[in-house]
Amino acid sequence: MMTGKLSTTAAVLALIAATGGAVYAQETPPPAPDATAPADALPAVLTGLNLTDLEVKTKRHGIREVEGRTSDGVEIEAKIDLQGNVIDIEAEGGPLPQSVLDQLLPEAVRNHEIMALFAEFEEIEFRPDHFEVKGKLESGDDLEAKFDPSHALIGVEFEDAAVPDELVRSILPQAVRDSDVFSQFSLIEEVAKARDVFVVKGEDAEGEDMGAVFDPEGRVLRFGREGDRERGDRRYGDHGPRGGDGWHREGRGGPDGHRGEGRRGDGPRGEGRRGEHRRMAEPSFDPVDVNRTLTEAGYSDFGFLRPQGPRIVLEATNPDGEPVLLELDPQGEVIRESAR
Repeated sequence: MMTGKLSTTAAVLALIAATGGAVYAQETPPPAPDATAPADALPAVLTGLNLTDLEVKTKRHGIREVEGRTSDGVEIEAKIDLQGNVIDIEAEGGPLPQSVLDQLLPEAVRNHEIMALFAEFEEIEFRPDHFEVKGKLESGDDLEAKFDPSHALIGVEFEDAAVPDELVRSILPQAVRDSDVFSQFSLIEEVAKARDVFVVKGEDAEGEDMGAVFDPEGRVLRFGREGDRERGDRRYGDHGPRGGDGWHREGRGGPDGHRGEGRRGDGPRGEGRRGEHRRMAEPSFDPVDVNRTLTEAGYSDFGFLRPQGPRIVLEATNPDGEPVLLELDPQGEVIRESAR
């Protein structure tokens, strides 16, 4: 079953995490809660599937997780937010039923040209500022499409296959496509608009993974190849190939991308260059409240909070589906997000 963000290769470049924005509202806003309805009532899109072996679990942050099986044996997993909206639904052992597509996807999306490329739909996921449709090509390779709340295509990712030129043109402005760096891609596997920047990932003429981030005027904000991870190039700032090597400026992070473990920072046990012990942070916030706030912001899959020097760190998955490490101050405010 597909979870999180699709990968092009094992060394896929994690260039940017697009976060923020209001929670995406489905095309038809849900009606006001019915005071007479049972608290565990399911949305119509799920009750219409007549699921058997039904299990419903409520997580600590209030999200309900639903598991069941359709009459033709397809396993369905779904997540429901506090307002009763389906925010994630996926299928295993078969495609998502057509009724799910019809009820959750706006007509403009269902009729978009990219939808004809899907041989099978496996997951629909609603994130804070966009929604994603995931599935398979006829070849069996993964395909993912991202749409903004106005139903415009803002991202597409193929597994080891080229994004069609017409889709590249529909997402990337001419200034980006005219860039010298853009011309170095011989295979483009992913393009996306994230806030006010544009992300391109793929391979160069030698088959080496590469990625770049551009502004709307085509200026290169970040750029690198897989091999740059070993060279530790300082150009790339805080985003780069997964694993963090070479994509964090010297003195800002070590091999795992954590602040304070680089050349000028503190070691993994909180000892500085002279061996002094750093004072550990003492959280002054309610972890449940922080969990709820981060969930509303689109984060999920939380690990355990743990002190690290003057901050508290937390493993999570960001709104773009990427595994990240969040650094919080003692009041619970997020002060940094880094890839892990």
